[in-house]
This record gives sequence, structure tokens and C-alpha cells, in this order.
Amino acid sequence: MKLHLNLAPEKAWKYIAVCLLAGFTSANAQQANPVYSVYNNETEIKGIQSVTLTNGFHIPAGKTVRIFTGASFKECVPFLSSLSADQNYVSTRIFKMPKVNAANIDSARSTCEVNQTVQYFDGLGRPLQTVTTQGSPNFKDVVQPVAYDAFGREQFKYLPYVATAGSNGAFKTGAVAAQTAFYTSPSAGVTAINGAFSETRFEASPLNRVLEQGAPGTSWQLSGGHTQRMAYETNVLNEVKLWNVTSNGATSSGAYLPGTLYKMVTKDENWTSGDGKSGTVEEFKDLDGRVVLKRTYNTGEVAHSTYYVYDDLSNLRYVLPPAVSVSTFSEADPVFSQFIYGYHYDGRKRVIEKKIPGKGWEEMVYNKLDQLVLSRDAEQRNSGKWLFTKYDALGRVVVTGLHSNAAERSTLQPLVDAQGTLWENRDNGNSNSTGSGYTNLTLPNTGIETYLTINYYDDYDFHGNSFPPPNGTTQMPAARTKGLQTGSFVYQLGSSTTRYLSVNYYDEEGRIIRTAADNHLGGKDYVDNTWNFAGELTASTRSHTGASGPATTIATRYDYDHMGRKLATMQSINGQPEVVLSKMAYNEIGQLLKKELHSKDNGGSFLQRTDYVYNERGWLNNTTSDQFSMRLKYDVGTFPQYNGNIAHQEWGAGISYPNVYTYDYDKLNRLKSGVSTGVVMSEYLTYDVMGNIASMNRDGAGLSVYDYVGNGNKLNRISGPLATGDYIYDLNGNATTDGRKGVTIGYNILNLPSTVSKPGVLSMSYVYDATGAKLKKVSNMEATSDYVDGIQYTGGVIDFIMTEEGKARNNGGTYVYEYNLTDHLGNVRYTFNQHPSTFALQPLQADNYYPFGKQRVASAGVNKYLYNGKELQNELGQLDYGARFYDPEIGRWNVVDPLAEKFLSVNPYNYTDNNPVNNIDPDGMETYYGQDAQDMFRQMQSRASSQQNDPEDPRKKGRNAVNTPGSIIRKNSVSHVPEGDIKTNQFLEEYLSFLDYTPVGRFASMIRDVTSENTEDAMTASLSAQSYIAGRKLSSPVAKEEISLKKTFEEQVDGLVKLNKGKNSVTIRTEKGATHFDLKGAPHKGTPTPHVQHSYKNVNPKTGQTFLNKDRGPATPITQQQIRLIRKFLEKQK
Repeated sequence: MKLHLNLAPEKAWKYIAVCLLAGFTSANAQQANPVYSVYNNETEIKGIQSVTLTNGFHIPAGKTVRIFTGASFKECVPFLSSLSADQNYVSTRIFKMPKVNAANIDSARSTCEVNQTVQYFDGLGRPLQTVTTQGSPNFKDVVQPVAYDAFGREQFKYLPYVATAGSNGAFKTGAVAAQTAFYTSPSAGVTAINGAFSETRFEASPLNRVLEQGAPGTSWQLSGGHTQRMAYETNVLNEVKLWNVTSNGATSSGAYLPGTLYKMVTKDENWTSGDGKSGTVEEFKDLDGRVVLKRTYNTGEVAHSTYYVYDDLSNLRYVLPPAVSVSTFSEADPVFSQFIYGYHYDGRKRVIEKKIPGKGWEEMVYNKLDQLVLSRDAEQRNSGKWLFTKYDALGRVVVTGLHSNAAERSTLQPLVDAQGTLWENRDNGNSNSTGSGYTNLTLPNTGIETYLTINYYDDYDFHGNSFPPPNGTTQMPAARTKGLQTGSFVYQLGSSTTRYLSVNYYDEEGRIIRTAADNHLGGKDYVDNTWNFAGELTASTRSHTGASGPATTIATRYDYDHMGRKLATMQSINGQPEVVLSKMAYNEIGQLLKKELHSKDNGGSFLQRTDYVYNERGWLNNTTSDQFSMRLKYDVGTFPQYNGNIAHQEWGAGISYPNVYTYDYDKLNRLKSGVSTGVVMSEYLTYDVMGNIASMNRDGAGLSVYDYVGNGNKLNRISGPLATGDYIYDLNGNATTDGRKGVTIGYNILNLPSTVSKPGVLSMSYVYDATGAKLKKVSNMEATSDYVDGIQYTGGVIDFIMTEEGKARNNGGTYVYEYNLTDHLGNVRYTFNQHPSTFALQPLQADNYYPFGKQRVASAGVNKYLYNGKELQNELGQLDYGARFYDPEIGRWNVVDPLAEKFLSVNPYNYTDNNPVNNIDPDGMETYYGQDAQDMFRQMQSRASSQQNDPEDPRKKGRNAVNTPGSIIRKNSVSHVPEGDIKTNQFLEEYLSFLDYTPVGRFASMIRDVTSENTEDAMTASLSAQSYIAGRKLSSPVAKEEISLKKTFEEQVDGLVKLNKGKNSVTIRTEKGATHFDLKGAPHKGTPTPHVQHSYKNVNPKTGQTFLNKDRGPATPITQQQIRLIRKFLEKQK
């Protein structure tokens, strides 16, 4: 059986039935100075030094082509395919060029024009082998072997390997032996692995439950003693309290009877038999599948229990973190205010009030469509304000703002219930004089203090659009924009009149090709994006003007290899000669092997180079350069770590590592100590049961004791060497008096600092827009700073422009590139540029850090973007992460976590679950763990060049008011509760909105497809874990209590089908309609499964009833983010 699937990226069902012209000059030529005689529908033509168009070359009217010269690193070879006719297989070809049709589908092409993946099956239809034809950087086949035991289970899951011969997609006989040989003597830059597979030990029962999970590498084999273990039990007598909801609280008068709860016990790779219960996680579920208790054990088998309490309708009413030891409580008790999460519901099971520890009650009002229309936190209640949200007929957010009304929620809900009109319509003529461009029919239609965001969809004829259509952009805008956000106004916080317009223009694939936006300086920003046929962003040009003066133009180009791996970033500012900012090289399994920085001769030579080495698990091991080198050790040293925690960090330059950090952790993966030699630094820490730092001893100066008595998780003061004054908080849990600096801080509606003052010493203010973007900082201690999406002004003049690798600093109108060398979490360790006269590398600054981020200057400079790459606020000694400011001196946030409900077992002021050596919080909202943290840093780094406005990031879509309400409403809805039946429509809607705007259909190599996923069901994760388990550690059991394993995309889909009880389709209903996911089965108009389709609600104008359109629209391939969404949805249903 042979099945061929031929796909064009983005919209596989769309073909243009025109044969390729003879004599086509293919992209595989990659000539340095190409000569073109015939136009073949190229969107761009490039050469390194020149491009020659011969007589007769003709571009038809209506076509737009970008012709340019500059560095190019892409290499292509002829595509070869010789599939094994004696095997069952499915061959999938993805074409990366236009005009492919039935007549020329088998024409000769290059690897840059077509990618092929072949999956071979046995007689039972089970996958035997997946081959990515010529998928490695050196155009070798990448092979994923699969083997089964006598029961049809994948006992051994093998890492993919690269075939040394036969790079044509053919079936590889003896693949397992070839894989072993490859990792025994690997190609350059690939780590040799003894045991390049993960072994699973299954339960001896028909359930085939996983009891033990190994990973690649000697230490992590089943015989090595450092594996992940699972046990499936039931509760015993008096093991779990039985909580019952009362009229105003809950009480526990007994325990669950033995055998009435499912109990799952997990142990990470650090656990040994001598630990007993220490380092284990227990999860108890009732017969309805609801989690009632998660319990972790610290050193000495000290239990940390988090209880989930439900009412008779299965609503999650209370979450009791480890600090709660009482057997009964009411909502008036201090223990409730300080530690307990509480939720109130209406008759439709909607959350109408919720309580986050340390904050006052938050309230919500919904319309008859279950859409959140009014919400307020405790501070807004105190000031008589409500946040409002208005929708259009399709359920899209169109207007948000502040409503002045001191009425109670119980008064407003009936008023909203009684309204007959539930949405707004476009009012392009502004007939109601509101300035919003919408009608003003839904509540509130009076008492509007200020708008915050106004969003427009479908067309460009909205009121107030002052931007003309694009003229001469590299790609023509699409005429059909139905369903797309076309523009928005975002208001400046604190002003009811100052607002900034942004408009998005799309191509026919729904990709942003131009963004036009006002900035707060009075100027404009235009960003033009160029996409290739494969959906890769190849160029982005930003034109920026401020209050006056000429435009600043930043032109950035990107090079990718034949599999979509980014090879290089090139940039030119204001027409200066183009500079290659970075060039990347990869080893044969797709890991970054080498990065070179700064070339002025089209890549002929570079100023700096860093080499990378990984261990058996795929974890970063070494980065080596002449300026900054780092070596991370995991499973060796004084306190070896097998779960991904770093045991030692060595650093220096070249191959010399004179400085060594040694780390120690408790059984909850919290850092106990970080002590360095060479550069001498140390921090010793202890914690309370909620993860609050109880004491810190820095550099042996003595014990600093943190006081929380009577204030829950809120810090009162610190005594000892770090002695502070008192901290005082507002009703939202924000520190309004900083005890360390003695300053008074005022906050805006987003809980961001707006004013900072200390009489006679400091007067400082911040200006933000309604999305939380920082626009300006005014201080009596420093020059005024203005921020315009990566362009930073100081004293009214452009100071620097952020780039992926550092910044371009303005030197009298000429821009000089500065580069940052960072460690594994993005901490800037070394900054340099090129000397203007000698052209040699010139060091500018060097920094070291204590574990929790306090700076230790090695060589002073002017760079203020330091720890985690965040800007230091000198006046406060804190770092601006976006959603919150972090104080590295004391190792805490001073504002409650906006996503506190995702981390119920720990306090909402902790920094990275008290593991700053391995984890990162990129924006002050959510902790990423271990290798996820390193991956997140790399993503942030690649997006730092904000002149492209990052069209892949929906938060950037035209200052993205599409998701603006999320930044405001998110704190008024249940963002994440792993169990329970809480309405999360708004959160889900925003998530789906994010997915809708994520480009799909891009092809990546198998190595890149072996992605990592978190799961909150350890059993499911273990059963469906596939091949590349390397690269993830057991997440901190305090925060997530989950096991993270590597799985291929196909195995993740298989896992979803299992989780869905064998059904191949999943439908998730949203406020817009429904999203339909087909996991397996027949393709839809050429788009194979897994794919996704959307159907939207319509309203019968006569009856007012809503119904779903039968037409689901085109299908698009499912993305990794959608895999996550489906799994979380199914787990919740389960």
C-alpha cells in the first residue's frame, strides 16, 4: 500500500494549475551573483553582490518582486526520492514553491522547494519507521525507528538518528542497530550516548500502566537507578481529609473511607529508596475524577498538602494551600483572607466572585450569552469603578473601558440580564458621538469614564482610520479580511482622550504584511513584512518617526535552511552597510552547534563565535567562546542532580573555568544554597511551607530573617544584614511602601507602578498604554526614557535600538552594534562591540550574579538590561519584567502573581518557585521550568528584534487590542484550575484567538518535531511518551506536580485519541462558535489529519436565537499549541 500526500504550506488545498516554465532558475542554485532571463513568479530575487536581469526578462503587471543583494547562507541540493516499494508507507511532500500541479508534481526540484516525510508501517498498520528525506543540515535522511515488544508496546523509544547512506527516503533495514552505531560514534557536534533510548517498565496487567520511565543516557536507564517512577494505589484510613462546604466556608469532620480515592504516586529521577516519601508527589482523585488533594513531601518527609473543596454541584469552591492546617473555616477568618482561594457561583455555574490570597474579593457580571461584561477588583470597588467589555454579534471584543458606578454586583447583574441588546454594531459615521466607531446600546451606555481599547474587524472603513492603504509593499494586501482584526485604538492609561491607532494589513494567507501605528511621541511606525511561500518571515522593514526629524529605518532579513531552521539574521539601519548580526550552524540532529556574531563582509568573517555542547538528555552542557564560557553539570559533583536541576555552573573564558558555582536543593526543588569559588559569592536560604523565603545568608554576612507574622504571604519586614523598614500593601496585594527603599509606590489599574516617591529624594512616574506597554519613565534622578517597541529614547534622542543579539546604539546618527553573551537563562554576562579603529573586539561590560539575581559587577558599563535580560530600575534596585517588578536583593516580587491560580500550592510573591538557577519567569506572570526555561529564553531572544513587530505573537498584533481585554479581564476570571467545573470561556476564547493568529503549516525536521509537552496526567504522559524524552526534568512538584516528557507530534496525537476514549474528533465550543479538531481520518480538501476547522455562531434576526453555521470553512494543520489546548480540555472533561 502506498499513499502519497502532497501539500503546499499554509493552504494545502489551493493549487494553481500552471506548469513550471522550462529553463526555470531554481532557488537551489543559490548563486552568489545570479542571472535571470525568465520570471517564474518569484516574490524575491537576491544575490550576494549583484543580480543580473537579461534582455527579455519581464515581470507581468500586478506582480510585486523584491530584488536585493546581501549575505545568503542557504544551501540546497537536488531532492532525491526513492521509496521502498516492498513496504507499506505514507509519503507526505510539502511544497515550498508555487505553481505545483498534477502535471509537474514529480518534476525535478531541490530540497529548498520540497520536503518529504515517509512513514512506514507493518502489516498491522503500526508505524515502523519515519524518515525525513534529506532532513539533516547536511542533507542526510533523519530516521525515527520504532520497535514493539511481544505485547505490542513500545518498551524502548529510540532517539532519531541520521542515516549515513541512502538519503532518499527509503526504508532503512537494521535501523535500531544503525541508531546504536550512530550514537556510539556520532557525527561532529553530536554527543555520544551509551543507551540512546528510553525504556519503559509497564505494569503486568491489561491496563499496561507505566511503572517506571527511563531516558537516554547511562544514568537514566532503568538499571541506572535514576528514573521517573509511578505507583497506582488507593487511599488508606485517615490519609485524606473529607471537606464539606458550609454556608460561609468549609469544615472537615472526618476522612475519606479507605479505598474510595484513586491515588497516584510519582517520584522524579533524584529519588532513591533512602528518601522514603521525601521528593514524592501524591495525587488523590475521587470517583468523579476530581482532584481532591495534591501532596508533596520535602526533606524529612514533611508533607505539603493542597486540598480542593467542591460543593454539591461539583463547583470548585475553595483551594487550601499547605499553610492551611485548620479543620474548619469561614470566609471571615484571617486564614481565609491570607491563604485560601475562594469562588462563588451563580445559578449558571459562572464564577461571580473570587478571592486570591492576599487580595480582596473580585467580582464579575455576565450577559445572557455568558460573556463577561463587568468586572472589578478590590481597589476598583474602593474607588467606585468597573472594567467593562463590549462585544459584536460574533462575540468578538470590540470595546473595553472604565465605568464609574458604585453599585453592587447584585444590583448590576439584573440590569444586564434585562437588556435586550447584547452586542454592538459598527457606527462608522460616529453618529452617537462616542468616538468609538460603534453603537452604544449595551450596558454600560452611560458613566463611561474612559475607553481602554477599541478593536475593529473585517475591513478598514472604521471611524478614525487615518492610515492610507499600503502602497508599494513587498506583498499585496488581501481584499478578503473577514474575521481578521484590522485595527485598534489603545488608550494611554490616565487619559480619556490620548489614544494610539494601529492598523494591520494581511496577505491572502492571513499573515501580517504591514502594520501602521501611532506612537506616543507623536510619530508613526510602519512595519513591512515579507513572507516566502513556505510561510517563513524573510524580511521585515520598520520605519520609525518620533516627534520630529527624519525617519529611522531598520531593515532586517532572515535566512533559513531547507528545513526551516534559522541560519542568519542580517540588518541595516538607515541605509548603513548591512551587518550579519548572527549566523547559526546546527549538528546533524538539529541542535545549535555554533553561533557567530557580527560580520561586515557578508559572512566572510565574524567578530565573535560561541560553540555549544549538549549532554545525553539534550540539556545544554557547554558554551565556549574567547570572551565568556560556561559549563553546566547535572549528574556529577557534590550534590548530583538527575532531574534537570543544575548541580554546578562553571564559567570563565576560552577553555578556562576558574569560577565554580555549587548548588544544593531541597526535595521540592527549591534552591537551598548557591556557593561559588573564584569569584566568591554565596546565598543560603530556608523557606516556610508556602515557599516564602524564611531566611537568607548572603556572603556569610549573617542571617537575614523575613517576617510574615499575621500577614499571610505578605512580607512585613526583614531583620539582620538585609534589614528593611515595614512593607505596606493595598487591597490588591501590591506593596505601596517598599520597606527596603523606603519609597511610596502608586499603581494603575493593571497593578503596574505608576508613581514612586520619597520626600526630598525621589520623584518618579511611569506612563503605560492600556495593554500594559511601558511608554515613558520620568525621574528626577535620571534623564527621561521613552520606549517605542524596542526603540529607546533618552532625553528625547534615540539612545539605542534593541536587536536579537543586543542593541544598536546611536552614536551621532551612526548606529554601532553591541552584542550580549548570556548564560543559559538569558542573564547578560559579557557585552562587546567592534572597535572603530582597530576593528578588534572591544569589551564593554561584564557581570556576574548571585543565584537570585543580585548583580556583581565584574567590569562596569552602561548596559542596564541585565539579569534575565530585564531592565534595571536604578532608583528602586528592581527589574522590570513587564507584568511586575522583581527585587533581586530580597528574592521576591512585591506584587501578586497575575496568574496565581496556576500555581496554587505556592505563594503568589515567590520568584521562579525559588529555583532561579534552572527556571525563568519571562514576563512576571508564569514560571518556566528547566529546559522549558532555556527554550523560552531563546524564543524571547529571537523576538527581541521588535522592528518586525513579531507577527507570530498575537500580543503584538497592532498593539493587539484583540487580546487586550485578556490583560485586564484575566485577573477577573479563573485562568487555570486543573480540576472542577469553573466557567473559563473568556480564557478559552483568548487562547483560541491566540491559536487563530498563529501561522501554521510550516514544515520542520523530525528533530524539531520531537517537541516537548507538559501534561498534568502522569499516566497518560508515560503511556504516550515517544522517543526523545531527553531534555525535560520533573517539574517542581510544589507548583505543577506534573511529569514532563518528550513526545513526537504523532505520539501526542495518539495520546489525545486515547484520552478521548478512542474517538478521532474533538469539538470545543467557544463564545464565537465551535472549533473542530479532527485528529485522525480522511483529509479535508487535501489537508490531512490532524487538522482544525472553525464554525461560527450566527443569529436569526427574527427570533434572536443563535445557531452554528454548518460550513466549517477550510481546514488547517493542527499546531503544537492546539495539541496543548486539546489535551487540557480532555483532561478537564475526564
